[in-house]
Amino acid sequence: MIRSKLVDTDIKLYELYFALLAGLRGQGKGVSVFEDFLKKKANTAEAVVFGSGKAALLAALTAIKNITKGEKSEVILPAYTPLALYVVIKQAGLEPVFCDIDLKDFGFSSPGLAEKINKKTLAVLSVRLFGLESSPKGKNDGIFVIEDNAQGFLTPLKWDLELLSFNRGKNFPLFNGGALLTNDDRLAEELRKVRAASRPPSRLNNLITFIKFKAFCLSKNRFIYNISLPVIEKMRETRPPEHIFGELLSSWQAMLGAGKIFHTGESMQRRSEIAQQYLANLKELDELELPEVRPGSVVNRFPVLIKNKDKVEEVRLRLRKAGVETSRMYLNTVPAAFEIKSSPGEYKNAVYAAERLLVLPCNPFLSDKEVEDISNKVKKCFR
Repeated sequence: MIRSKLVDTDIKLYELYFALLAGLRGQGKGVSVFEDFLKKKANTAEAVVFGSGKAALLAALTAIKNITKGEKSEVILPAYTPLALYVVIKQAGLEPVFCDIDLKDFGFSSPGLAEKINKKTLAVLSVRLFGLESSPKGKNDGIFVIEDNAQGFLTPLKWDLELLSFNRGKNFPLFNGGALLTNDDRLAEELRKVRAASRPPSRLNNLITFIKFKAFCLSKNRFIYNISLPVIEKMRETRPPEHIFGELLSSWQAMLGAGKIFHTGESMQRRSEIAQQYLANLKELDELELPEVRPGSVVNRFPVLIKNKDKVEEVRLRLRKAGVETSRMYLNTVPAAFEIKSSPGEYKNAVYAAERLLVLPCNPFLSDKEVEDISNKVKKCFR
């Protein structure tokens, strides 16, 4: 029986119904209300909301491509990252360029990034994988930098655009949805032009989303979660999407987001505290490599690298048997997953991470005792 979950929520059923009523009474104005609240919470000039994080990224790439009139064509991204990012870049008619990662924060390898930038570079996509702070240093003269903060949440805007995701497994779950934050009026205007072509969710899609969201809230109960686990596991995305659809967020989900956005500080702080507890509890375990959790990190799942790659699956299964839900996340580098040729050792850190990564629960509803218990169970796997 799973006792320590990777993903959890404190959203109550009555909040869903209130949001649904507010969305109906607001006559479709929920998205604009949510955008206003996001701007205030993030302290940015503009916020533009979409139906998913992937749709938001597609809009961002399309907007900057339109602004530059197609003069540049390459987007640099980490070689170890969600596969969907590659699909979005290709769909935008741009060329992905891969850079190896830093094993401490899973962001760009700094020397490697500098070598990849050239006159064709349109944008750099900096991914805060697992919510770890990993923003690139330096200036972005002549290129755009998009901070993919989908697995984190609302850290101060440092570059041109910040991407958020509100999917089920993210730090601020509205079951789906995404947003782009910027202080650039020109970018915001272009983003809204791109979004104007997006389609609203149908009544049927709204109903299905509401039912799934309701089930997600009910899964807070451990018994319900465990009996539903076979169905939940079948619903999890294991393959990259073939196509990204431009879509809008429903008004009632936006109203729910607006109602919850100013009450997130404590839960986000708790994620950082849990990450620090793991670092303290597991630091003496020689078989693991632990991440660097810098200020600004809002950890979604706590990543560890198991030095002996042949032991990763064994550890995962032993922890699951002990009631701890873990995941191996991405089992391939992006170039390998899409069969893109590379030089031997070109993405050695990305390959190393793909073979050895395991993520531990870091949801904010875990108690100190539960975090200590998870840590002790991890230690037992190596005795």
